[in-house]
Amino acid sequence: MRLAADDRGRVPFALVGVLLLIGASVYATGIADRAQPSIERPATAAMDDAVRDVRATLSEAIRGAARDAAREPVTEPAETPAGRAIDDSQPYLDALKLRIALAARESLSGVSRQHGAVEVRVSLPAVDGSTASLRRAKSAIELVPVDDGAAMRVTVRNVTVRASEAGQPVAQRRHDITLTVETPVLALHQRTREYERRLNRGALAGEGLARGLTTRLTAVAMARANGRYAGAPIRNVLANRHVELSTNAAVLAQQRAAFGRHDPAGARAVDVATVEVGVLDVLGGRHGDAATATKALLNPNAVEGATTDPATGEFDPQQPTTEPIHADPAAATDRAYLDTVSGSSTAGSYRVESELRVTVLRQTSGRDITSRSDNWTLVDEKRSERTVVTTLEESKADAADTVVDTIRKVTIHHTAERRWERNGTTRTTTTEWTETARIAVRVTAAYAPIDAAPGRPTEPLFERGGALEGPNLAGARDRAADALLDANGGVDAVAARAVAGGGERAVVHERTITAARPNVLDAWVAADLRGLRREVSNVTVSVPRSAIARGDTNVPARLAEKLRDRRRELLDVPASYDGAADRARVAARVAYLERVLTELDARAADARDRNVDYRDELGDRTTAGLSALVELGRSNAQRFSGVDSYEQSGTTEDELVLTPDGGPAYLTLASIDHGQEPSVPPGSSAHPLTARTTNWVAVPYGDAADGIVDTLLGGGSRTVSLETAAGTLIAANRTAEAGGDDPGTRSTALAANRDELAAAVGRSVEHAEDAVCEAATNGTGIRRSTCRAAVVDARDRWPTLGYRAGAMANGSYAAAFEGALTARGVDAATADEAAIRVRVRLRELSVAQSTSVPAATTNATASVVQQAARETARKQISGALENASGRATRRLTGASRLPAGVPVAPPPYTWIATVNGWSVTVRGEYQRFTVRARAPAPDGAGSTVRYVRDGSAARLDIDGDGERELLGRSERIDFEASTTIVAVVPPGMPGVGDVDGNRDEQSPGWPCPGVDDESCTAGEPE
Repeated sequence: MRLAADDRGRVPFALVGVLLLIGASVYATGIADRAQPSIERPATAAMDDAVRDVRATLSEAIRGAARDAAREPVTEPAETPAGRAIDDSQPYLDALKLRIALAARESLSGVSRQHGAVEVRVSLPAVDGSTASLRRAKSAIELVPVDDGAAMRVTVRNVTVRASEAGQPVAQRRHDITLTVETPVLALHQRTREYERRLNRGALAGEGLARGLTTRLTAVAMARANGRYAGAPIRNVLANRHVELSTNAAVLAQQRAAFGRHDPAGARAVDVATVEVGVLDVLGGRHGDAATATKALLNPNAVEGATTDPATGEFDPQQPTTEPIHADPAAATDRAYLDTVSGSSTAGSYRVESELRVTVLRQTSGRDITSRSDNWTLVDEKRSERTVVTTLEESKADAADTVVDTIRKVTIHHTAERRWERNGTTRTTTTEWTETARIAVRVTAAYAPIDAAPGRPTEPLFERGGALEGPNLAGARDRAADALLDANGGVDAVAARAVAGGGERAVVHERTITAARPNVLDAWVAADLRGLRREVSNVTVSVPRSAIARGDTNVPARLAEKLRDRRRELLDVPASYDGAADRARVAARVAYLERVLTELDARAADARDRNVDYRDELGDRTTAGLSALVELGRSNAQRFSGVDSYEQSGTTEDELVLTPDGGPAYLTLASIDHGQEPSVPPGSSAHPLTARTTNWVAVPYGDAADGIVDTLLGGGSRTVSLETAAGTLIAANRTAEAGGDDPGTRSTALAANRDELAAAVGRSVEHAEDAVCEAATNGTGIRRSTCRAAVVDARDRWPTLGYRAGAMANGSYAAAFEGALTARGVDAATADEAAIRVRVRLRELSVAQSTSVPAATTNATASVVQQAARETARKQISGALENASGRATRRLTGASRLPAGVPVAPPPYTWIATVNGWSVTVRGEYQRFTVRARAPAPDGAGSTVRYVRDGSAARLDIDGDGERELLGRSERIDFEASTTIVAVVPPGMPGVGDVDGNRDEQSPGWPCPGVDDESCTAGEPE
């Protein structure tokens, strides 16, 4: 057997390869074990157990660090090595990471495991207290919020697990441990930051305190403005007490928005404050002293019977009136009426136009046949002609407007006598020839009115009848034709001139006449215009108060637009005119309405300019856009009922419940101390809230800020209108009456100033009464003695001079004067026209400032009224509180009737409304603000975490020496919110505004909320 074929004892080559590979691996492993011994099972198990312990230990350390970070949150890092390790952009989060890093390092230092001879320990990198070391420790911690901050996912990097045996290391591992910890500290901080943002967010930037304040204060101002206008004893439409209450109610709303709940104690305090403000508003005084009120607010649980009814309105806590203001064109209609009846004539409707047309039908001419003879010289020549006109045809015209239609034959006999001379001898020759023509003469006369009436047929015409059964152009055609022919010399003359004219085939002459009008026509048209004036005056437009407040409305333009829309209806033009009188009536109506529209258009242009002035003047007083703020406040105030719901919403066991707890719970304008709020340092006092409320236009009238009256009302500040002076006089009289026999109220100053003002108002009224009779007797036929008697009679319609002066200024005097004329036997139509003339004249006096009263006199009286009212209020308030009778309340109304505000479009323009505004700024600071979180705990039991912002220092023992290093501090929650409030009331006294003599109301402590600091006395808070 060959060796190659013998396979006995042979091993496959593949098997040999496998054996060699295994052997090499075993050899290599043995060599490696000599350099690094293998991990035995006890070490592996011990390290795994230690890692499990690490997770539990880290979880507890993280919870503890999180509680500490919430109890001492860092919002402003300190200038220390530890503070510099914290990033300014996220101080709270960085401080939390640092606390977790140090807590984790300390807690892990105690984690160890022993398995037999193997010992396992866990550690984190060392921290030496330097800024760089702390930053590295912080960077090893990663935080991710879970469930909107109710928990957080924490990753701790570089956790080192070491195993040793007999003091020799046998194994080492590095881990990044990630675990989720049920602690709401991120949510607490995030929600509190959101609350801060809401407190400081601008009204136009979004939902927040400023927007809520705008809504609430607009509702308060609207309700109280309407109450004052209706006669309620309100001297201060918008006061700091309303700002305080509204701020706290808005703060609670922001707490609900940020945390889902509000401070229960704060809600109870708002209830108490609501009662306080209600008493102040209804009775006008103090409900107890300030200390008692402040204690009640800070400890609302001690007050029983508190309700959530805010009662911020005067007498009536219902939703404020938002009804639009109605405007009419009365002033324009009066002036247009007088211009139409006096400046226009009905003659244009009685116009007849005649036309004379002369036509040469045929013309033949003779010829002078004389020729010059030889040697004879023409010395002179005399020509003569004789015209003979005969009638060839006189036809009766078919057309109704033809008066004359005839054909004349015109024959002209020409004679020429010439004298000749030759050689001293003279000779005379005579030549005759004839020229003839046929001339057509036609005279037409037609109705050709020139007036504003629309084109319509007029029937009947040129015969008696029509609307007034008058002559109605009867015979007017013949008179028109005769006038035209007479002006041209008659038919024969025009025919002869046509032949002598030298070839013109046709000549036209025209002439117009005005036919006789009925004697009663003007009175009839005037009566119709008075009816139209009343109808036009009753056309109104509804003006939203918000548009007036914004300065965005143009009432004259809207009235003109509405009148144009109703033009056809108002003119009521018939399909055909009932004679010339009817057309004259309609023409007067059209002319009248056009005058009204022209007047309104002119006023609309002025209104546009005044709106610009208004927005420029008043808009500069806002911290944001006036128009947007007004619209914001008005739109939300209409939905705001004035009552906030303070019931907390229910929650389930699994929900995160955050409850804010303010210190103090109610941000009062009064000063508080340590006894009232423990967070105030002992021996110190603090103002949790400060406010400034500035009324734009108040009294005295010289106190109207920065020329606003000059710009918007026109004129200078040396005088005030008669209506303003009259309102001040009425207030002075009421104040004097309210004082009774009290010499403190009926002081010499009040009496002297009131008498001086009454004398000035009396002089203006006398001047106005003289002007009344001048206007009333002008063209009306009213005797002056009758007018003077009616003026005397009209005085009895008003109880005092002030009311009579006010009626003369606001236009209501005319109606009473009209009634007095009627009682004196003047017919109704004449009395009506006299009243129109009186209204127009009184407006003219107002425009010319002829009835104005010195501003100094008015201001002095207003100031004394304010002082007297304050004195009366102090002396009578106790009686008013004991017995809130109508009499006690009425005694406080004197100063409340002082006029205030800016009249929008004053005379001669229609007074649309009175507007006023308030600039409001609040600044506040919590001495302590805590947010409690109740969240599920791992063992199922609820746990509470507190997040506290009180301005205290945040410290942490970094190096383990028992001394806590400064990280930073937790800033107190403070805020500033500003807004603009505008109120609008209908026209007339007393308008709207604060008349208590304190136009710029600043609360104690302004402008620096918080702990009182002598270094902060004015300007911006330190």
